Amino acid sequence: MSLNLYRRHRRACKAGREHNSCSGEFEERRKGWKQCDCPIFASGTIQGEFKRKSTEVWKWDRARSIADQWESNHSWTELAAPVPTPAPTPTASPDSEQGVKISKAIADYLADHKGDSANSTTRMYGYLLKDFATYSEELGYIWLNQWRLEDVRAFRKRWKVIASTARKNLSNLKAFFEFCVENKWIPFNPARFKSRHTRNESDDSERIPFSDEDLERMFRACAERYGRSKYAYRYVWTGQDLSDFVAVSLYTGLRISDVATFSATRLKANGDCLIRTIKNHKEVCVWIPIWLQDRIHAREEKFGNVIFGKHETENIESITDQWRRRLNKLWDLCRPWSHPPVHHRFRHTFARILLQQNNVTVRDLAELLGDTEETVLKYYGAWVPERQERVTDVVKKAFEGKPTPIPMKLQSNSPQPS
Repeated sequence: MSLNLYRRHRRACKAGREHNSCSGEFEERRKGWKQCDCPIFASGTIQGEFKRKSTEVWKWDRARSIADQWESNHSWTELAAPVPTPAPTPTASPDSEQGVKISKAIADYLADHKGDSANSTTRMYGYLLKDFATYSEELGYIWLNQWRLEDVRAFRKRWKVIASTARKNLSNLKAFFEFCVENKWIPFNPARFKSRHTRNESDDSERIPFSDEDLERMFRACAERYGRSKYAYRYVWTGQDLSDFVAVSLYTGLRISDVATFSATRLKANGDCLIRTIKNHKEVCVWIPIWLQDRIHAREEKFGNVIFGKHETENIESITDQWRRRLNKLWDLCRPWSHPPVHHRFRHTFARILLQQNNVTVRDLAELLGDTEETVLKYYGAWVPERQERVTDVVKKAFEGKPTPIPMKLQSNSPQPS
């Protein structure tokens, strides 16, 4: 029995037909029938296996050719020979030829980033584009040039994330489509529109550092509880190791990847610790206390130049994940937490401690963190005493000597507050 062919209309059907409605070749030959580019499906039984499968084409002659090959090969997956398709043109449209498949565009984009971008960045792109591919399938889209501006807006509404993450996702999606435009797979970028701000956006700009009490709890747990349970044989790293890791993170403000691979050569004889090198090869250093210098030297004698141990893998994500797991065990011993503990909060704590000193300016901290002054004010504004003092002084001077209300006696017939 030959396979039955029919067109299944997607949600964004070019002809405006109802989502998941079907039409046949004979029906579409009627006079006045408006054509669309929705995919043609084949249904039937081959070798006792019933399926409904997309031919991934929208023209009837090509769909019949694919269905005939499935039948002749007695398989839903094998084709005798590739179906010939003309090379895509820069302005390919569904009315001419289909262009580039969405799956190919995603694979090429991720391959282009592999090796050049950080693993975490590539992984983030992968998560977004996997969701993009799933939504494309729901829309019935197979070809890249089927995506339109309204589809991108609808896709954005599906993201159940905070406002800043949604903006980042949209920025990454724009970059993907821009890559496709550069390769002349599509004529324009459908994600190229301005993302407006709404009053429902959450204010996620403030960063939450650890308090002094939080730090004290961690150091106490390292000394008294970490690795001391009946399952202590599972802990290769001791409480002293975790205490040193926390201390280096706190007193340098370095990210977890830099702490996990911390080299003793960063520490100079005068107690300064190299944090980073800026573009003009100038070194940015921060002084660390003598007791922490001693701990670094002690670890150097035990573990070598890389004070937290060399790793068998060079994958920085694997290395940092190992230390995140160890820190999570420590933080479990310090419960409860008002805000989820993560390593990056040590960097926020480094900023908080410095900004609470009267002689440290925003510019000083920006240089140490490698951020701009605007970024420091945005994220750590609550810990900048100079800002509040300046604003208070400005307000005092502005209203000094201005008219004030004349005290009046409350009349007996005045309405009383409820």
